[in-house]
Amino acid sequence: MKKIIIFSGTTEGRKLSELMAAAGIAHTVSVATDYGKLVMKEHPEVKIQEGRLSKEAMSEFLRKESFDLVIDATHPYAVEVTRTIKSCVAGMKADGLEVIYLRLKRSIQASEETGLRFFDSNEACAEALKEIKGNILLTTGSKELSVYTESEEVKKRLYVRVLPGLESLEICRREGILPQQILALQGPFSEEFNDALIHQYGIKCMVTKQGGITGGFLEKKEAALKNHIPLLVIRREAAEEDGLSFDAVCEKIETLTGVNLSLRPAELMITLAGIGPGDADMMTVRLKEALAEADLVLGAKRLIEAVTPKLEKEALYLPDKILTWLKEKSRQYAVHEKLKVVILFSGDIGFYSGWSKVRICLQEALQKGILHGTLQSIPGISSIQMMAAACGVSWENAGIYSIHGKTDTGGWQAEVLHRLHENGRLFLLVSGAEDIRKLGALFSDKKACRITVGYQLSYPQQKLMVLTPEAFRETEQEGLYVVMIEKEEQKANEECAEQGKRREQQAQEEPAALSPGIPDEAFIRGKVPMTKGEVRQVSLCSLRLQKDSVLYDIGSGTGSIAVEAARLSQGIKVYAIEKEEEALALLAQNKEKFQVANMEIIRGTAPEACNGLEEPTHVFIGGSGGHLMEILEVLAAKKRRIRVVMNAISLETVAEFKQVKERFSVCNFEMIQMQVSRYHELGSYYMPKAENPVMICSFDLQGGEADAEA
Repeated sequence: MKKIIIFSGTTEGRKLSELMAAAGIAHTVSVATDYGKLVMKEHPEVKIQEGRLSKEAMSEFLRKESFDLVIDATHPYAVEVTRTIKSCVAGMKADGLEVIYLRLKRSIQASEETGLRFFDSNEACAEALKEIKGNILLTTGSKELSVYTESEEVKKRLYVRVLPGLESLEICRREGILPQQILALQGPFSEEFNDALIHQYGIKCMVTKQGGITGGFLEKKEAALKNHIPLLVIRREAAEEDGLSFDAVCEKIETLTGVNLSLRPAELMITLAGIGPGDADMMTVRLKEALAEADLVLGAKRLIEAVTPKLEKEALYLPDKILTWLKEKSRQYAVHEKLKVVILFSGDIGFYSGWSKVRICLQEALQKGILHGTLQSIPGISSIQMMAAACGVSWENAGIYSIHGKTDTGGWQAEVLHRLHENGRLFLLVSGAEDIRKLGALFSDKKACRITVGYQLSYPQQKLMVLTPEAFRETEQEGLYVVMIEKEEQKANEECAEQGKRREQQAQEEPAALSPGIPDEAFIRGKVPMTKGEVRQVSLCSLRLQKDSVLYDIGSGTGSIAVEAARLSQGIKVYAIEKEEEALALLAQNKEKFQVANMEIIRGTAPEACNGLEEPTHVFIGGSGGHLMEILEVLAAKKRRIRVVMNAISLETVAEFKQVKERFSVCNFEMIQMQVSRYHELGSYYMPKAENPVMICSFDLQGGEADAEA
């Protein structure tokens, strides 16, 4: 086993010793003071070397004990000690001794921001204190105390926070610091504790070193900023920035000793939060509190630019990249034991954001033990809420849709028109100026619409503009846009006066009902046969569609089945398969009229026309063109169960229905015949007029996989 010594002086050094002792690795810890010895836990594997060592004494000690591995975990400001250790190790190597030197680096962070003043030396800082009035809280320790006591005027205003060790107290006595000016305390100190000291002693200025997170720098900074007092910061010497992180040092020790240190990654307290529409004033109080305490912050670049976490921030938003990064950081910062993580999303987390995918990914990682910790979510204010409030309208019954990131091939234009037609008022999230121009082109021929654009909502540049389609097409200025589109209200004198004309108009309008039942008159028909309303409703109910079904409508004709099915749910995908040119033209017209973006028209004859389409969960066969058995054979080869509904009028087709049960593996087989009569007004009487009888056959067709299981 290699002989190891840790020159300690930081929390990281003490925790490294505890980890090695727990793993059964014997080692020596060198501390400079009696207090340094006091805070070390006693352990049979740990030998404590107390006292400051000169260069000669250190060299002699290292050689006498024949240490193979020297770990420098001294304080970042103990520059001379680090130089001495390096020099002694270099001398041993020059004499042919095999010795390894590792520097354990503490993470240092101090941003140049309002309220902070930076100095390159204690002397420069002490000079600046002469110009600052009021009591001073000095948190730089006892070693440099003499620099700050040279001025009697400054000394009488000092409150010195030092470690409660004999050496520190002796230095304070020697420098003439009165007992009531000495705050002999052991950290770490919270922001609240620093705040209490500031109030208790009437502190008007605080002095600190540019320390790491474990040194409590952030807590000092926040307390100073909260109380509006200056924080004077002594910069760390840049020459000493080299070194290894805590986990990297642990890995080196494991490699050199062959012993697993069982380093437990830090526990992550993860918060997923909506940042709001943009301006910091629109953040929730809970989010502001979470960001103030955050060690790590993630999110899109725009969202994290103004955030300063305690450790790191990274522009990440994809679930797998976030997970990989958190795994790495939980080990890299294992010394902290617990890390507070905030992942930011624009607007509200549940509104067209990546929150759901990230939440599921991290939740699974926590459940599987890939990460350790907790997960919570904080909602935010969405830009739609901002837009509705700015326009003075309600959004409770409005349509809401996002075209952010959608391409022209995605069919979003039809979906926008459909949702506007359905709701009368539509809020749109867009990517930027390019989407505004595309909307201008889409609405160029639609005069009965009022379009309002919100620009940079919540920011000082906020504007509301009612634009014409022409103005839309000329938009160049980039920024954050939200759009509200409204149908113009019809004036009373423009309404139809005649009852017959009103009924005709109502038949042409898209119904709001969620169940099938569009009047036959509402479809554009031509001379192409169409499944009548009553038969259509029974057929659709027999299909038992679900919100994410994939439906083939074979022999679609005018598309009455396809349109009704597509309107049941935006999650349903409908393929309307048709070979006749006249019918294809009617299909396109009805798709446009009813604004069904989830319906796709396929030209061709089944089953060949089905090649390349995603596998169906449901199939309606209104016309097979004499290829019924071929179609069913192709469907039966699929590796899934398919719900099939077929309609027939001719006896020849009806006869084929019986063969289906004999040739294929089916269940839930059912045949019904419908005979519908409609009553028409004839003089003072209502007389029935019979429609052709229709046979409806429905069943579950067992796929190839189901047959194999059977």
